[in-house]
Amino acid sequence: MQPNNLIFTFSGIRGIVGKNLNYEIVKKIAISFGLCFRNKDKKVIIGRDTRPSGELIEKAITEGLIATGFTITNVGVCPTPIIIHAKNSLDIPAGIIITGSHNPQEWNGIKLLSKTTYLSNSDLHQISNNLNKIDLDSYHFKNSFLSQKIVNLNPIPEYVNELFKYINLEQLRKQNDLNVAIDTGAGAGKCATPQILERMGCKVKVINNNLLDNSKFPREIEPIEKNLNDLIVEVRQGDYDIGFAHDSDADRLAIIGDNGVCYPEDVGLALITENYLKKHTDNYDKIIFVTNLASSLMFEVLAEKYNAQIIRTPIGERFLSKEMNSLLQECKLNNENCLIFGGEGSCGGVMLPHFNNTRDGIFAAAKIIEILISNKKKISNLVSLLPKYYAHREKIDVLEHNIDFIINQTKKELIDEGEIVSQVGWDLRFGKDKDWFVLIHPSNTEPIIRIICEAKRKSLARIYCQTTAELVKLVISKSF
Repeated sequence: MQPNNLIFTFSGIRGIVGKNLNYEIVKKIAISFGLCFRNKDKKVIIGRDTRPSGELIEKAITEGLIATGFTITNVGVCPTPIIIHAKNSLDIPAGIIITGSHNPQEWNGIKLLSKTTYLSNSDLHQISNNLNKIDLDSYHFKNSFLSQKIVNLNPIPEYVNELFKYINLEQLRKQNDLNVAIDTGAGAGKCATPQILERMGCKVKVINNNLLDNSKFPREIEPIEKNLNDLIVEVRQGDYDIGFAHDSDADRLAIIGDNGVCYPEDVGLALITENYLKKHTDNYDKIIFVTNLASSLMFEVLAEKYNAQIIRTPIGERFLSKEMNSLLQECKLNNENCLIFGGEGSCGGVMLPHFNNTRDGIFAAAKIIEILISNKKKISNLVSLLPKYYAHREKIDVLEHNIDFIINQTKKELIDEGEIVSQVGWDLRFGKDKDWFVLIHPSNTEPIIRIICEAKRKSLARIYCQTTAELVKLVISKSF
């Protein structure tokens, strides 16, 4: 499903700007989206991250949407979590977010939203199949329609007001003496996160906040340790209590501790999870935490500690959002008072559907500040109290190989060796209770298979991961 070598997944459509992602193909995507749209209420919200290429993509999308009869709410440069919050709050049935997320700057992407969440693979397949059939000359409109069909909106103030309904702002401000460093990476998070933390009473130092003179980002966009040296040095030398970093659209959050350590992605979500479970165990009939197959075993330990239920979904925000919506409806039908929340450990963003049913790195940063103030402890102390696991990862190139064969044959080999293997889609997962697990995950965005392992000992995580990788490579060698 890759016309012109574009990458089509439920996480969005991605490509390299000026090559496979150009003005013509983007306009065709918008037209195809419009043609496939089934809701009679043809309203859509659009927004983008700070990539300079987003301006031209926005123009192409706007023209394609208006040509197919949409009325547009345009929020301009805005973090993805806030765009989705505005879409849901205003009950807008469709959305298009222009963002390359954590991908390098030469890339950009288009996230397509339905009434409830991201489009399914079948919807994307239909949009993809339509692209070569679209004749752009058949879709004209008068430029005078633009002012009639577009409403500009700044959704950030409303988002902030709603966020503070989930945080005891006045109490926190009285107690807050935290020094916080934020590396926005010149992404859309700069429009919200520093301002929110300042309103909470933090003393905030912002770094890497603007694009360079050549319109390049000041650091690599993905907020992982190798790209965050500026923030790590700032926290260490400046005696900060914590450091935060976003990707370009702020659905992800990385955390640097007061000791200058860049924590694994699961840690922020684990801190928030334990906080919610500890505070609300006696307040709800049922508490359910939803995460994906790749997230840490910490969440099983925490769920058991507080007698909560845990549900694991396939990897991808769409699956978590869909599961949470279904659980909320079930609780409402059964007249149960339920707390449903979760997130994908790999991104650091929390999902609280009562507030915002999407990965939200901004909300996660605010909640972690709340946790630090309420506990009156350093983040390094709080992290030391979490269940301890070690992770190891390997990746295997599978260009032009038959993924179906590789997964089926690998599963057979593992079962023959005595492993109890569960399969979700093409993902294979096996392990031992809360001691260790291995996940074999064909990537949704690249021609690779990821092997992810976690165990209570670093050496075991490495051994299990590397052994599984060798098995997969052996299977691949047999496929020739």
